[in-house]
Amino acid sequence: MEPSLRFRPLRPAVAIDGATTLELLIGITAPEAAAADQNKPRPPLNLALVIDRSGSMGGNKLSQARKAARFLVGELSSRDRLAIVTFDDEVSVLVPSQPVVNTREFNSAINHIHSGGSTELFDGWLAGGTQVAEHLDPAALNRVLLLSDGQANQGLTNQDAIADKVKGLSRRGISTSAFGLGADFDEDLMGAIASAGDGTLAHIESPDQLADLYASELQGLNSTVGRRLSLVIETCHGAQLLDLLNDLPRNPQGEYQLPNLRQGQELSVGLKLQLPAWLPNQEILRVRLAWEAPGNQQRQSLSSGLSLQVCPAAELAGLANDAAVEEELTMLQANRARRQALEELDRGDFLAAEGTLGAMYTRLSCLASSEDSIEEMSLLKAKMEMLRTNHSRARKALSGESLRSSLNVWLGKGKEK
Repeated sequence: MEPSLRFRPLRPAVAIDGATTLELLIGITAPEAAAADQNKPRPPLNLALVIDRSGSMGGNKLSQARKAARFLVGELSSRDRLAIVTFDDEVSVLVPSQPVVNTREFNSAINHIHSGGSTELFDGWLAGGTQVAEHLDPAALNRVLLLSDGQANQGLTNQDAIADKVKGLSRRGISTSAFGLGADFDEDLMGAIASAGDGTLAHIESPDQLADLYASELQGLNSTVGRRLSLVIETCHGAQLLDLLNDLPRNPQGEYQLPNLRQGQELSVGLKLQLPAWLPNQEILRVRLAWEAPGNQQRQSLSSGLSLQVCPAAELAGLANDAAVEEELTMLQANRARRQALEELDRGDFLAAEGTLGAMYTRLSCLASSEDSIEEMSLLKAKMEMLRTNHSRARKALSGESLRSSLNVWLGKGKEK
C-alpha cells in the first residue's frame, strides 16, 4: 500500500503581478487496508519491554505496570519475540528475547518485579535495545518500549547524549517508544527519546491507563505501512521557504524526518513560502517522500510538484481561504504556541504563558466551529487552568502536545495524534 501526496493551498492561486505569501499543507496519506489485505498476517514483532522499578514505582504504579505487561504478553503470538528488562540502579534482563510461546514463563517473571533504588534509565534502555538488536529482523517491526516514572539519575544522564544513542539504534531499524508515568518523570528527556527513536510518546497520568496505551501501541505497530519517513522540499523559480510549521527534525542527509505512517492516517506538513510575481504553469515546488515498508529493506520514494493558477493581486486578495486548510494551519501554530508557553513557564513567567495560550484559544474561536477545533480549544483551556494550580502537570501536558506535529503522541484512550 503506497502512500499518496497532495497539496492543499490556503488560496487556490498566486499573483501574476506582485509578490505572494503562499500558505499550504502537504498531505501524506496512507490508504485504508484493502479487503484482500485484511486477512494477510501482520508483520512479526520484535519487542523489548523496559520497566523502571526504582523506589518511586512502588505500590499501585508497579502493580498496574505488571498488569499491563501481562496484557502485552497475552496480545503477542509465537511469531513475535519479547524481552522483559527492568532497571533501578541495576539492570536485570528478566526474560531474554524469545518467541512468545510459553506465556507462563513471561508472566512469572513479571509477577516477581519489585521496586528498588535509583533510576539507571539509559542502561535499562540499552539492555532492551541490545535484546532487540541481537534478533534484528528486517521483516519484523523492531521496537523498545520504555516505561519510567522518574528521571535519569544514575549512569549516562545527559539528554543529548542519550538521544544520540537512541537515534543510532533507530538508524539500524530499531525504534523506541517512551512512556512517562505520573508527575515526576523528565518530559524533555522522554520527548527527546521518542523523537530520536521514531516511536510513540505518552504521558500517563494514571497507571491504570497503561493497558490502553499498550493496546494502542500494538495497534499502531500492526497498522504501520511506512517507517523512517523522510521528506525533501525543493522550491523553484525564486520561491523561498519562509517557514515549516511542524518543526520537524532532520536526518543526517538534511531531509525532514516524519513519524511512522499507519493505515488510513494522514500526516500534514504546513509551509509558508514567499513568491515573486508568478508566471502561468510555472512549478512552485517539488517534494519527495521516502520510506521503508515493513518487511522490505528497499527504500521507496514518491515525488510530486505543485503549480497553481495565477491572477492579479487585487483578485487574489478577494479569494476566500479554504476553511479546512486554515483550521489545520492554525492548529499547527497552536503547537508552537505551546512551545512558547513552555519557554515562558521555564522563565517563571506564568502570566505570560497563560496569555500565550489564551491568545491561541481566541484565534481558534474565530474559526468555523468543528469537532477538531472544539477539542483543541478544550485542550488549551485545560492547560490554562493547570497553569493556575499545578505548574509541573501543566508543563508535562504542554510538552507532549507541542510535539504532535512531528511525533506520534498518545493523548489517552482512543486518542493519538
